[in-house]
Amino acid sequence: MNPLRILADAPMMPPPASNLAADVDWAWTFILVVTTIFFCIVVGAMTLFVFKYRRRTPNDKTSEITHNTPLEIAWTAIPLAIVIGFFFVGFKGFLNYDTPLGNSVAVDVMARKWNFTFTYPNGAVAPDLYVIKDVPFVMNLQSQDVLHGFYIPAFRTQRNLIPGRTTNVWFIATRISPTEGFPIFCTQYCGDAHSKMYTWVHVLDKAGWDEKMKELANPFKEKDAAGHSHWVPYTKIGEKLYHQSGCATCHSVDGSKIIGPTWKNLYKSDVRFSASNVPGYSLSSSDPDDKWEAYLRESILQPDAKIVESYNNVMPSFAAQFSGDAKSPKDEELRALIAYIKSIGSTGWKPATSPEDNPDLYDADKNPNHPESLAAHDAAPAQTK
Repeated sequence: MNPLRILADAPMMPPPASNLAADVDWAWTFILVVTTIFFCIVVGAMTLFVFKYRRRTPNDKTSEITHNTPLEIAWTAIPLAIVIGFFFVGFKGFLNYDTPLGNSVAVDVMARKWNFTFTYPNGAVAPDLYVIKDVPFVMNLQSQDVLHGFYIPAFRTQRNLIPGRTTNVWFIATRISPTEGFPIFCTQYCGDAHSKMYTWVHVLDKAGWDEKMKELANPFKEKDAAGHSHWVPYTKIGEKLYHQSGCATCHSVDGSKIIGPTWKNLYKSDVRFSASNVPGYSLSSSDPDDKWEAYLRESILQPDAKIVESYNNVMPSFAAQFSGDAKSPKDEELRALIAYIKSIGSTGWKPATSPEDNPDLYDADKNPNHPESLAAHDAAPAQTK
């Protein structure tokens, strides 16, 4: 569901869903009411004076009165008192807004063109934000490329993500979220796909959040209908990462041309480059697998190394998410993403290992190395090379 539709259907703002909302809504309502009253007074007086003191004949003369001290003091003191009231209300809310509780759960937020990535205390990474109802959370906000915004309308909170700096915002969610979650928007124009840079925050109870963290911490495992744990095929993990990591924003899988080259039939095709860190570098359908594997890996970790002809250099590096360290979970995810790219090519490529080929590898009851705990996760063997 498009989150813009949710806001469009709301009367003014979505129902408040955080501890910050009460202060923000009260300050907004207070300022709106006061300014509306004085707008009516000022415009009403101006309209009245236009008619009451208009020049009726050519012989009318302008009044000799130059000033009225009590009136001037009044129209200076009253607005000053009102503005001081605005400041007091705003400053009180700002102190609450800008002072996270000491027991807040920290989540690292990375923004890049054009998606958000959330890293949780247990190392789990996800494109959506998951929080616990009535528990304080603090977001450590960073940008990998340009200025972005982090705005949750239901929480009444917004803060910029500034390249080279870490900013923070905190909140306590007070309502369980609907099925699709509460929308999160980028509020700073950040390029062609800015309007597509949104995600969701899901407010869960403690048990639901704990279960979600376990699921996110190990994307290589899932349970079947019988409750048995299985390794997830690399192509399936890669397809999930394609959506979660924001790849779908720039790269289609149906052949359509958007911001970046389509992934459909990319593997083992003829590719021309407008820029390359290797003079005379080229790729063709006849090149060996190792060369293609190296190119795909480099393009994800260092996307400015080789620029495909007719496309601009706008892709940020995903080295922080897919570190490339051999035998690490991040490198396993990188392998999975590359496997997915290969699988949607025209070569009919299939992974060397699949659940059908080696079911014991995927069965937790038969494989002693299966990651039943987070501690065993790093030992997950590579399924494809």
